[in-house]
Amino acid sequence: MAAVVWAMKNPVRDVIEPDDLPHDEILRMCRPYLGNVVGVFTDWSSLSGRDWPFEEDLDRQDPWQLKNFRVTCVAGRPPHRHAA
Repeated sequence: MAAVVWAMKNPVRDVIEPDDLPHDEILRMCRPYLGNVVGVFTDWSSLSGRDWPFEEDLDRQDPWQLKNFRVTCVAGRPPHRHAA
C-alpha cells in the first residue's frame, strides 16, 4: 500500500524496482500498522531444518535463492484456492 501511495505522489516517475523505493519514506508510512519492528542477528538460513523427512532439490551453494524458500500450510487449514 505504501508503494502505491508513493507512486501516486510521484506520477512522473516511471516503473521502478522495489529496491529503488525510498525505504525510509515507505517505512514511515507503514510503521503505525507494523507494531514493534526489531532487527536481530541470527544464524538462520533458508536451509535450516530442511531435507527432513524427505530430500529436497535445494541450492546449497547459494541458500538465498528463491527455490530454497517454501510455503507450507498452517496445520488444520487447507491451502487457499482462488475461485475459477
